[in-house]
Amino acid sequence: MITNKFLPVLSLLSLLFSCNQHKPERPSTSIETGRAFIKASLIGDFTTAETLLIKDSENVALFKAYQQFYDRMSADKKQHYKEASYEINKLNEINDSTILINYANDYMNKPMDIKVVRSNNIWSIDFKYTYSGNLPID
Repeated sequence: MITNKFLPVLSLLSLLFSCNQHKPERPSTSIETGRAFIKASLIGDFTTAETLLIKDSENVALFKAYQQFYDRMSADKKQHYKEASYEINKLNEINDSTILINYANDYMNKPMDIKVVRSNNIWSIDFKYTYSGNLPID
């Protein structure tokens, strides 16, 4: 029989344990990473999208600017993005650690590219490519 003095402790432990169980797993492939980033960006889930970025100062600054742009959109336009589906038009594997994904959402119907890069076996988004086309010239 659990006494009343143990009930708050058990409740707290249960809450802490359940919070740790719901942490989403990071995508394990280039395509999964690209899809997760595209979807999170469309629905305005910048917390998820930001976890998928390459953490360099230019990427972070450009992503923050994009987030501010999104935040200034009308509620109607945000809703259209949230309801939009997207289609991957083309995958371009540059090498074993770099892939370009060309996609369009059905709200804007404008083809866009994102660059997904693997470093230390983790796939991440090179967001600055969207703005600069920073594909290295070999």
